[in-house]
Amino acid sequence: MQLDNGQKRVLAALGVLAVVLLAGTLALMHVEGFDFADSLYFSVVTMSTVGYGDVVPHTGAGRVVAGIMILTGVGSFMNAVAAASDHLLTRRAQKERKEKLNMVIGVFFSEAGIRLLRKLALLDTDLASLRARLPEADSWSEQYFRKYSASMAQHGFKVAADAAALQGIKDFLTEKSPLLVRLLENPNLLEHETCTDLLWAVLHIKEELEFRFDLSALSVADATHVGGDLERAYRLLALQWLDYMRHLKANYPYLFMTAAHRNPFREQAEG
Repeated sequence: MQLDNGQKRVLAALGVLAVVLLAGTLALMHVEGFDFADSLYFSVVTMSTVGYGDVVPHTGAGRVVAGIMILTGVGSFMNAVAAASDHLLTRRAQKERKEKLNMVIGVFFSEAGIRLLRKLALLDTDLASLRARLPEADSWSEQYFRKYSASMAQHGFKVAADAAALQGIKDFLTEKSPLLVRLLENPNLLEHETCTDLLWAVLHIKEELEFRFDLSALSVADATHVGGDLERAYRLLALQWLDYMRHLKANYPYLFMTAAHRNPFREQAEG
């Protein structure tokens, strides 16, 4: 498992603390004649700034060791506490940002994403293969998510759209344009590159379709270009939908069951 910067900082601080603590304990055993337990106790008391009680250094060498531990150990101890506290606060802030991001993604799918995914799925030239790999709503497991994520990533996402289908997508995206722009302006999305790319891809489709007034008379080059834009957005949308379903499964099982039953790849009619 790869460690983040906060975890590395905590481990480094704990490592320094452990080295100072062990060195002080061994030094006290040597110069003061304390046993290991008393030496360790004295070292902990010194480094934590609690103050001395029944165990105190009696020799000059012992006092030197204690002074060195105060200068180095107290700083190490406080640094370890600060690093651990900062890491916990950072993790909490990251969790809150992730929750807000998932709320934004949920709004997108609730208001536009599911319907757009359904429209594109119905144009998929190989939709049958996607449907064949989808389990029933109560059979989705983490193992399935990993397997289907890899399988979906290899899917072609090829679409065949006639003028009527393009017009339907154009009208839908024009209607949802204010929502998409507001979502794109949400600062929480800045930390989620995939979702940002998805919204840009969807808005780009809207612009391309609005630029072409007569969708029934597209040139071969224009049709190829629009088809490529649709396929790119379709891929991003499908993969993001799968991540969103994993989030619902882990955090909102009742909402997940509803979303799984209304799977956009399985419904026969666009709605």
